[in-house]
Amino acid sequence: MSLALNDLLICCRQLEHDRATERRKEVEKFKRLIQDPETVQHLDRHSDSKQGNYLNWDAVFRFLQNYIKKETECLRTAKSNVSASTQTSRQKKMQEISSLVRYFIKCANKRAPRLKCQDLLNYVMDTVKDSSNGVAYGADCSNILLKDILSVRKYWCEISQQQWIELFSVYFRLYLNPPQDMNRVLLARIIYAVTGGCCSQTDGLPLKFLDFFLKAVQYARQEKSSSGLSHILAALIIFLKTLAVNFRKRVCEVGDEILPTLLYIWTQHRLNDSSKEVIIELIQLQIYIHHPQGAKDPEKGAYKSTKWKSILYNLYDLLVNEISHIGSRGKYSSGFRNIAAKENLIDLMADICHQLFNEDTRSVEISQSYTTQRESTDYSVPCKKRKIEVGWEVIKDHLQKSQNDFDLVPWLQITTQLISKYPSSLPNCELSPLLLILYQLLPQQRRGERTPHVLRCLMEVALCQGKKSNIESSQKSDLLKLWIKIWSIAFRGISSEHTQTENFGLLGAIIQGSLIELDREFWKLFTGTACKPSSPSVCCLTSALSICVVPDSVKMGTEQTMCEVNRTFSIKESIMRWLLFYQLEDDLEDSTDPPPVLQSNFPHLVLEKILVSLTMKNSRAAMKFFQSVPECEQHCQDKEEPSFSEVEELFLQTSFDKMDFLTTVKECAVEKFQPNVGFSVHQNLKESLDHYLLGLSEQLLNNYSSEITSSETLVRCSSLLVGVLGCYCYMGVIMEEEAYKSELFQKAKSLMQCAGESISLFKNKTNEESRIGSLRNVIQLCTSCLCKHTKHNPHKIVSGFFLRLLTSKLMNDIADICKSLASCMKKPFDYGEVHSVKDDADENLMEAQGPSFTSLFSDYSASTVSDANDAGENQSTVGAMSPLTADYLSKQDHLLLDMLRFLCLCVTASQSNTVSFRAADVRKKLFLLLDSSTLDLTKSLHLHMYLVLLKDLPGREHSLPMEGVVELLKPLSLVCSLYRRDQDVCKTILSHVLPIVTNLSQGSVDTESTRNAQGQFLTVIGAFWHLTKEKKCISSVRMALVKCLQTLLEADPYSKWAILNAKGEDFPVNEVFPQFLADDHHQVRMLAAGSINRLFQDVKHGDSSRCLKALPLKFQHTAFKNAYSKAEAGIREVSCDTQNPDLLDEIHNRKSVLLMVIAVVLHCSPVYEKQALFALCKSVKENGLEPHLVKKVLEKVSESFGCRCLEDFMASHLDYLILEWLNLQDTEYNLSSFPFILLNYTNVEDFYRSCYKVLIPHLVIRSQFDEVKSIANQIQKCWKSLLIDCFPKILVHILPYFAYEGTGDSSITQNRETATKVYDTLKGEDFLGKQIDQVFISNLPEIVVELLMTLHETADSDASQNTDLGDFSGDLDPAPNPPYFPSHVIKATFAYISNCHKTKFKSILEILSKIPDSYQKILLAICEQAAETNNVYKKHRILKIYHLFVSLLLKDIKSSLGGAWAFVLRDVIYTLIHYINKRYWSC
Repeated sequence: MSLALNDLLICCRQLEHDRATERRKEVEKFKRLIQDPETVQHLDRHSDSKQGNYLNWDAVFRFLQNYIKKETECLRTAKSNVSASTQTSRQKKMQEISSLVRYFIKCANKRAPRLKCQDLLNYVMDTVKDSSNGVAYGADCSNILLKDILSVRKYWCEISQQQWIELFSVYFRLYLNPPQDMNRVLLARIIYAVTGGCCSQTDGLPLKFLDFFLKAVQYARQEKSSSGLSHILAALIIFLKTLAVNFRKRVCEVGDEILPTLLYIWTQHRLNDSSKEVIIELIQLQIYIHHPQGAKDPEKGAYKSTKWKSILYNLYDLLVNEISHIGSRGKYSSGFRNIAAKENLIDLMADICHQLFNEDTRSVEISQSYTTQRESTDYSVPCKKRKIEVGWEVIKDHLQKSQNDFDLVPWLQITTQLISKYPSSLPNCELSPLLLILYQLLPQQRRGERTPHVLRCLMEVALCQGKKSNIESSQKSDLLKLWIKIWSIAFRGISSEHTQTENFGLLGAIIQGSLIELDREFWKLFTGTACKPSSPSVCCLTSALSICVVPDSVKMGTEQTMCEVNRTFSIKESIMRWLLFYQLEDDLEDSTDPPPVLQSNFPHLVLEKILVSLTMKNSRAAMKFFQSVPECEQHCQDKEEPSFSEVEELFLQTSFDKMDFLTTVKECAVEKFQPNVGFSVHQNLKESLDHYLLGLSEQLLNNYSSEITSSETLVRCSSLLVGVLGCYCYMGVIMEEEAYKSELFQKAKSLMQCAGESISLFKNKTNEESRIGSLRNVIQLCTSCLCKHTKHNPHKIVSGFFLRLLTSKLMNDIADICKSLASCMKKPFDYGEVHSVKDDADENLMEAQGPSFTSLFSDYSASTVSDANDAGENQSTVGAMSPLTADYLSKQDHLLLDMLRFLCLCVTASQSNTVSFRAADVRKKLFLLLDSSTLDLTKSLHLHMYLVLLKDLPGREHSLPMEGVVELLKPLSLVCSLYRRDQDVCKTILSHVLPIVTNLSQGSVDTESTRNAQGQFLTVIGAFWHLTKEKKCISSVRMALVKCLQTLLEADPYSKWAILNAKGEDFPVNEVFPQFLADDHHQVRMLAAGSINRLFQDVKHGDSSRCLKALPLKFQHTAFKNAYSKAEAGIREVSCDTQNPDLLDEIHNRKSVLLMVIAVVLHCSPVYEKQALFALCKSVKENGLEPHLVKKVLEKVSESFGCRCLEDFMASHLDYLILEWLNLQDTEYNLSSFPFILLNYTNVEDFYRSCYKVLIPHLVIRSQFDEVKSIANQIQKCWKSLLIDCFPKILVHILPYFAYEGTGDSSITQNRETATKVYDTLKGEDFLGKQIDQVFISNLPEIVVELLMTLHETADSDASQNTDLGDFSGDLDPAPNPPYFPSHVIKATFAYISNCHKTKFKSILEILSKIPDSYQKILLAICEQAAETNNVYKKHRILKIYHLFVSLLLKDIKSSLGGAWAFVLRDVIYTLIHYINKRYWSC
């Protein structure tokens, strides 16, 4: 041991000295030693090495705790009756002890968190829970917890769920009953941080902890004190968001209970703005949960609650008053004040108005419980009641009653948001009055404060009216007059820069809705100097071009001769000149500033599409053609939805109001690109455009200076040139080969070379802050020009052109800059040195998994840059920051990541395009960044780097070489080891590896590199799966894992190589996947249920669609068995305790999962359609599925199948359902217990009356004649007449077994015996007796039809019985309703009938020929069946039936078929022509 450490050890031992004076001396020495550099170095090294024999920080901390115990004990045992000065000195002594602990922790963790999390937590918890120590040191320990533990990411990730729960419980009890010296705000901040930690690192707090929050809100009401309330409510919001997924009903009940109290606190207490903000957020959350995506009715997914409606009315009343107060405060406030209300308040008000406004209710009487002193639970005390106005009249009144902007603007905002978010909420009758009011507000401009809001509101009204198709003609004329006046005002307002954006938006909306007819004056906006080109103006111009015809010309000034400089331009050319801001040729050389079109960003390819459309003779058709092309995903990702929208979608999926699986493509359609013909180019305009663009580029090149010229301008101009060329190619005006040789393309190359020079200059000046922002903009511009999708569209063509502009030098320079920036990291703030060290973990979860798992998930510490001691103090929020947060990245870091994305996109896109650089070299340089000698994954930047490469380098359509995949996967195990406890990072890793899965299935499975890559990847996924089974992964990580497994199933549907290994056993992914149907988290279960079709179909991802192909029958059989049993087991697991109110949500959710599984199988698997439908019927009885939900699902599924109604769909399978139902052989499963409500029958009599022809044959073949008589009694018919009615269907259960040749099959023998017994019974005198023969002959055509309908020819039929029908059969043709037989059995049955006939005719056809119109009846019945169904399999089977019967007829045609031969031939010819034509047109 070194001398320094020896001194510290002696000092630590002296801290335990019995004499207080000795201890006091040693404390000062202790402080000095723990910051001595040599001592600190030794302690750090020993702590990192985990060598227990040496003194380290943990050992020192134990000595310190012993010292604190000794001092505390001395203070406790000291005399209590002492002077005030002695008491003061004791208080000072306790403060010194607390500050010493905090000082020590700072010294130990200054460079990295080296103290054990458990030791620190134990110290804090023991101290706070100790009644005596809690008073003395509680506040200081709480500060340590908040700032030194919860703000450190490593500790944040090491706290177990039990510890989070204990922390929450202890601190909430302290908050409800705080000690005298404890600050409630501090306690509330800790509760907020602990709630956030528990809900982000585990699956959340127990449901029972809601009681703490309810008590806290009640206390806030009673004490009239809101100290810490905003933090408590913020914690409640986090908790409710987590709970809502699994316990929606309970969360809604909490909202119903807590909101009246909060409304009372709002009105009676003087809340600050932050508290109001949190209450608004909480109310908004409750509205999202009660009304997902604005649903108003329980039938559409809203939560049904008796209290909620009255709460909404009270909320509405309160917010109306609040908005009035905002206006009043604004009017009398001094200085500048923003007149607009905050967005969250406006959004909330719009949501409430949407729920309460309807045409029937204009006013309502409410009980103002929130303004009284009554407790929220005491409903015996009457409340004040008063009437309030609701509806559009309220909005119109507020827009008219005051001319003060502070009163007007909030209501304009509410109206705008309400119409924007819920266009259907504005009834037709309110359009004209509202429009008139808004029009009257427009001219009343005072300094223009309200004008932008009025214009935005008018724009939303215009868009709303454009979507309405049921406006009466008289109202349309009134609206037209108003819109013409509004148009005139907006048109004049374009010249005002203050409102130019809003005016263009309004004009565009009016044009888009075709609300008025455009005149020639409109086009002058885009030909003069009224405004410069901007994003709003070009968007407006795009709408105009797609709807209106551009006039040929407009007079632009005094007409002059052709010889003069000024000339008359066509409107189209004038618009081009305006867009490009092209000066006259004489002024071009004098102008050095680039035009506006090159100084700002426009939506991708919008300018280029306008310019090219203007060169076409039919510009409108050209622009419409461009707009018909869907946007690329990467160009549509600016708008992010609120994070809670996923949960809202889940609620709608759970109530089956949203069924995404119904939109899945049923089969793979081959997409063929057809060249675009019919567009004629105006050659003069094209030449003019080329001339202008060349002039624009020459101007830039002539004035180019590497130090002065903006690289952004050069890239924008280059992008504009290739964009125009790409649009020309897409229109078919020029070929791609011509474009490459064009002068425009050469100019674009020159411009990019100049831009490359400025990038090269930065290569050696990466520290210049001034250049970083500009270079980042250049890289982002370049990235926006690229498209990695393979579908033929303008984006892909332009991307290919732009790739050609990128030289090897440019790409290598960018790669070199990446390497330079990655090696010299700069942080936005200094966190000190950080080390990654191995924990002394007390467990190794993967020990039983074998060496690969052990090394993968050994307990490395995720001690990233965020683990520095004071990280928490640099945050605005409480809690430890994720290493993925952007706060850790400097400007250089952001530039590096943008460059990496650009390079990845280039390398990926280069595989389908010809490029001027060596993609392999660039890829090699990117892989060098992953070299273990340079990559430090404990650094936030390097973690970001790896995630970018992981996500963007592998392409879905064009895979990486397998050696590259191996290189990319090498760090994956390490990064998972480092961050396995950081749930946020784990989720991100799993979501970023999805593109790699597709790559793993591209290479040959036999190559070593492919096996290596697959092995690395599956080891990681297997480890995560093992962690989920041990409850070590939260729901978001499990969701990401399910998506990984889903992608694996898409890549390897047969699980040939997608096999996970756990504890030495192999588990194919298709067996692992159904296990997530029994997950503890509802969102995980529903995701797995919605994706269960991957077990039934081979889903190949194309660029624009999915190609689906059914998997073999044995795979589907196993999948259905596993999925159904897992989902059903989940219900039975929770149904055992139905009395527990906390389980009501869980039971409902589990039922929804089972219903979703069956619904998806029903939709995606024709061969398991009947089994899935029967599983639904059975589950209604056995598992308590709600019939109304089942009916809702079946209605939507049957609609997707093309059925006319639910009854038709169910009737088509009823034979099978009844057979299986009766086969259950349980007294509970009789016909009366069948869930006939699914067929829309309200009682059993209606069911029997409508379906007896299906039911009775199944009862007869079982000899259940008493049931037949019972049915006859209930529907008041003679039971013998029912037997006669059902006779043809009864015989199909009997005759084929008589005709079956001896096969040795015991089941056939048994069925023959049953058929004989039943037929003998029917012949008995007590039944049909002698009339059976007459019934037989009279119903012979119907019997033949029924027998034909039992045809089911399989592809693998016995070779001895091989027929030509087998050639038209597939392995996965679904079986029809039972009974069904192959064609040879049906023919044998026909032969049996003819043999049994008393006339002994040679064939059944001879018998039929004696019965008038029998052939016609049979052929008509077959064709009717084919016409009535939309099921392709059934239609195909009926065509085979038609083929079978017609073949029999044609063989006997020479006999003239009883004179019907001509009819038969004509029918066959017409039928064939009909189906051939139908097939042709459908294709």
